[in-house]
Amino acid sequence: MNERLSAASYVGQVERDADGVMWAVLYLGDQVVTKEQVASLRKGKRKVTDLVLSAADALAERPSRTAPAHLTRMVETKAPVRRHRRAPVAGVG
Repeated sequence: MNERLSAASYVGQVERDADGVMWAVLYLGDQVVTKEQVASLRKGKRKVTDLVLSAADALAERPSRTAPAHLTRMVETKAPVRRHRRAPVAGVG
């Protein structure tokens, strides 16, 4: 398994501090990666989702410029499908 992918394990959660302020917190292992203040639990959950997905996107490998061979071949050819014509509207000529 790729060492880079197995080592990165992000965890996000919404936390409330002693003053009652809510935070969306992203962890990498035991370390806090980012911490952002949020107004509600609902907004905090959305923010945590965004943080985790953004971190995962940052780790993703860049796609290659060439497509795999199975994506460059046309597998099945079909005749073009004729679209239905709209019926004429009465009184419009």
